[in-house]
Amino acid sequence: MQYIRILLVAILSLGISGCFASKQPEQPAWGGSEEWRLKSLEENFLNFKEGLRQQNDLIESNHKDTTAQIEKLENRLGELDKTLAELKENQQKMMAVKVEEAVAPEETVTTEVVMGGNSSTEEKPWMVVPGENPAPVQTASKPAVSTPVPSAASGPSVGNDDLYKEGVRLVMNDQPVKARVLLEKYLAANPSAKLAPNALYWIGETYYSEKGFAQSILKFKEVSRRFPKASKVPAAMLKIGLAYDKLGDRENALFYLRTLIEEYPKSDPAKIGRERLRTIEG
Repeated sequence: MQYIRILLVAILSLGISGCFASKQPEQPAWGGSEEWRLKSLEENFLNFKEGLRQQNDLIESNHKDTTAQIEKLENRLGELDKTLAELKENQQKMMAVKVEEAVAPEETVTTEVVMGGNSSTEEKPWMVVPGENPAPVQTASKPAVSTPVPSAASGPSVGNDDLYKEGVRLVMNDQPVKARVLLEKYLAANPSAKLAPNALYWIGETYYSEKGFAQSILKFKEVSRRFPKASKVPAAMLKIGLAYDKLGDRENALFYLRTLIEEYPKSDPAKIGRERLRTIEG
């Protein structure tokens, strides 16, 4: 009987223990969830970093491609600029050649032309030079007296104007090649003389008389470049405009004639420039 009691007590104790055990609170589940969240955040962060890296690589790749394309375009533009410059230069040369070919060769004038006079009816635009004082006109009864030319060996001395005078006389007598040789000798020996800008101007006139308009323009421009205050500058500007007109370059012809009239309005070349300007403008 006592065993039965002990057994019942034991069963009752186990039942009470089971109840207490069943009533114990469960372990909170947030511990495992927090770890999962941390792992998820870490994975998202790694994915974000990888996305940034890929985007940065794409940007750098696009930048390199863009830079390469820009360099190609710049090189292409440089080549185009060079080609345009060459085409413009060739066009000017072709224009000058066409003008030279279009002009029929002139007959040799056998009648002697003296400074201040001209017995030939041939048009000589370089003979009309504002500001130049030609020698007195010699009558038909008196032969023309040429100024003796100093020997090339001795050369001109500073202040000796014989070469200059003879050179100008030869220009007036349609002998541009001989005149140019003497004038260049004078200019080489007297680069800063009072008549140096005049000599340079008349060298330009020798090319102009030969229809070498492009070369004459270079010499006329040299007058104003080397001697900007010389009295020959207005005449040189006039001849630059006329030479451009001969070459068919209307834009430059108008520019130099207008500049001449604006800067030297009261000069004799400006008077001629106004007439030619009206003719060119039509």
